[in-house]
Amino acid sequence: MNEPVFILAGEPSGDRLAASIMKAVNEGFGDQTWIGVGGPAMMAQGLTTHTDMDELTVFGFGAALAAYPRLSKLADRLVDQIMTSRPKMIITVDVKGFSLRLAERLKKRMAGEGWSAPVVHTVAPTVWAWGAWRRHRVAKTVDGLLCLFPFEPAYFKPLGLKADFIGHPEAFNPVYEDVLRAQPSETPHVTLLPGSRRSEISHLLSPMLAAFSLLQDRMPNVTATIPTLSHLEPLIAGELAKRPDLADHVAADTADAALFASLSHSQAVLAASGTVTLQTALYGVPGVACYIAPAVSAFVGRRLVNMDRVILPNALLDREVYPFLFQNAASPKAMADAMIRVFEDGDAQQRAVAAAEELRALLRGERDSFSANVVAALAPWVTR
Repeated sequence: MNEPVFILAGEPSGDRLAASIMKAVNEGFGDQTWIGVGGPAMMAQGLTTHTDMDELTVFGFGAALAAYPRLSKLADRLVDQIMTSRPKMIITVDVKGFSLRLAERLKKRMAGEGWSAPVVHTVAPTVWAWGAWRRHRVAKTVDGLLCLFPFEPAYFKPLGLKADFIGHPEAFNPVYEDVLRAQPSETPHVTLLPGSRRSEISHLLSPMLAAFSLLQDRMPNVTATIPTLSHLEPLIAGELAKRPDLADHVAADTADAALFASLSHSQAVLAASGTVTLQTALYGVPGVACYIAPAVSAFVGRRLVNMDRVILPNALLDREVYPFLFQNAASPKAMADAMIRVFEDGDAQQRAVAAAEELRALLRGERDSFSANVVAALAPWVTR
């Protein structure tokens, strides 16, 4: 019997990462039968799914509380699916709260029915930024942990958890090899990145556009691109329609390579905190990171999170690659002023390229490909 592999991801960045893992497993161990939850990138690698990935996307602490009953029912439904299909392994990618809840319920059911399969989680909780105590729950709940950053396994191995550094797939993306040859356009251009979730865009895009307008007052010929996904374009178009003064200067782009096309001729980025800041840093573009969360989430975050380590490039290199503006500090004026400083800093581009080279070396690990790292980490479970 050809046992399937169950895999789950809950947002665009997780979809891309999970697709990279699926590709690595298919290449290293032969084509697998994939079931679970995911998006278009995972489906392109052969995933069969009956659940919309967006069901797992929750923005903010308050929203998470409100969504708990719905997500609890979804977790129970997925446990039923896993117990029926009996996969050879279960891989969860990010969406940590949901993934761990699913794993806990699944382990209980498996114990009750006398059957088991390994549960491997990908993307370690950011215990290095906040809540180091969370590592104990992870160690008790899953059988393996695939870490994207080299310093993460050391937090979990002392607890008896098999934790492997697999590198970050972005560090192997050939698009970054041309960083040193990239030539930003002579006309000032900015890449605006308000997030990949509807709720993030709703909070961030309007103040970003207001900041861009202030930037335009200082630099009348500046232009901007908003790379986005096709299903988010109507939301962005709606926000742009409220700013007819920017119609000739700001445009959304839904092409497959929209992000890199915009970065290739940008002198600066204004980006929501998240995975995208790692992508922009690897491309060697200076800029500013920001985030505006619901009030309850911001209140909790300020008390739990080490803000110096929120932005991935900053945490990885232990220095400020991107200044971070959070909540009230992320006003349109503050964003515009920070962007002006980037444009006026004659060494900003050189420092950004140097940081890109450091990040790429740090995140590749000891092997020549992301797939090789994944195959080595998963071999004990896939070949059992």
